[in-house]
Amino acid sequence: MNENVRIEYRFSHLLDVDYASHPNMLTYSGRILIKSGDEFDNYDSAEIEVGMICLEMYDLNFEAGFCTLREAFDKSESSLAVGKAILNDSFEKIDDKIVDLVGDSFNTNVLLVSRLEIKEKYRGQGYGKYVLNSLDIYFKSTCAYVAINSFPLGFEGITDDVNYDKAQKRLNSFYSKCGYKKIRDEADNDIEEEDFDELDDLNMEFLDTEQGDVNHIFIKNIAPV
Repeated sequence: MNENVRIEYRFSHLLDVDYASHPNMLTYSGRILIKSGDEFDNYDSAEIEVGMICLEMYDLNFEAGFCTLREAFDKSESSLAVGKAILNDSFEKIDDKIVDLVGDSFNTNVLLVSRLEIKEKYRGQGYGKYVLNSLDIYFKSTCAYVAINSFPLGFEGITDDVNYDKAQKRLNSFYSKCGYKKIRDEADNDIEEEDFDELDDLNMEFLDTEQGDVNHIFIKNIAPV
């Protein structure tokens, strides 16, 4: 792991389940920080914020009659699309097709990356990849699966832009190289994987948005072997 990068997480969760709107889901927001000085400077040097990450953790074992998993995933168009893609028709457990794709686990909790953004001047230095890979370590004890609804920032509402397809393919290729597997559906045509000699963080950004008919959802099993 990169000792010069630090992620400062904060989480939000209502502890009173009688009043919590979604007690089976909690959210994390993290500031991505790097040391501002030379790598040989002391550890007291100031830090610079280079980006941010937002996460949603869904507890598939939480039992609350007044709040279903479907209601929890129905936070946005993007999160609901993920729920429909990875859970069975009744929204009660991980769908068998996902288990066949990435493997089973005794812990079925899902960590959804709802936003990952690296500031423009700090892209291309591997920070996005570092943050994504760090989820495997820091959340493997509480979650089995990490899901991502991939969509490049800057193209919301304009997917007919001449550069959109290239940006989406580039982003999808990155997730595949990081060990994530793309979930296929009937409307999803195979997307050719292009080889990029220098894959940077230019498109390591995505946000909640309606994806249309094509599925760009990725998933990874991070449970300990």
